[in-house]
Amino acid sequence: MKHHVVLVRSFVVVAGVLAVALAGCVEASQEAVAYDAVAVSRDAAKDTSSGWIVTLSRADVALGPFYFCAAASGSSTLCASSIAEVAGVTVVNALAPAPSPLGRVHGFSGNVQSVSYDFGISWFDTQTAATPAPSLPGGHSMRLEGEARKGAMLVSFTADVDVVPQYQGQNALSTASAIASVESSATRLEVVLHPAGWLRQVDFDAIAATGKVPFAIRPGSAEHGAILVGIKNLSPLEFRWTAAAAP
Repeated sequence: MKHHVVLVRSFVVVAGVLAVALAGCVEASQEAVAYDAVAVSRDAAKDTSSGWIVTLSRADVALGPFYFCAAASGSSTLCASSIAEVAGVTVVNALAPAPSPLGRVHGFSGNVQSVSYDFGISWFDTQTAATPAPSLPGGHSMRLEGEARKGAMLVSFTADVDVVPQYQGQNALSTASAIASVESSATRLEVVLHPAGWLRQVDFDAIAATGKVPFAIRPGSAEHGAILVGIKNLSPLEFRWTAAAAP
């Protein structure tokens, strides 16, 4: 299912087509399941970086697609077919206090051990380059705005961030931990974001020294690279499966 490009490029999940795509990848005892996925922000607005208190006022983030694998590695070389997926891309307000819908997870029951995913910019096998989904904020994976304060110093900043797959046919995050045993559709997936934590590696002392207000962080800059470290390593997404609330 992971590499059925016609399905994921259109960002439309048709249950019947998905069942056919997955049928050869799962055991007969497994059941088709479909359940809601939501984005949940934790400690979203503030973090501390080298003595700087960082407060975000805006965090528009593109999430998806997501591919969940029964193997410990979600890499396409070790997980040719996913057990479940969220095929669409959704832009969420990562500062929202309430969960933000991400669409439906479609797949089969069974164990999940890993996930691979994008932040709205994908590079499918049929594409010659990484391509943003049409819904992305300004064509970027995310738009962040905020300020950082240390003592009497205050700097404001904006950041257009691109989280781009490195290779054709791979995801921006090729494998990450995601542990669950899904038994039925009476399930909910929570994708937990830590947006303020993505800025922990940013050198705000250097930004303050420029005197630029607001300071614009753009792809290719050292500050942009530091944010990518935060997204991929310091404060990556977390994945939690819970029992769905009774209707």
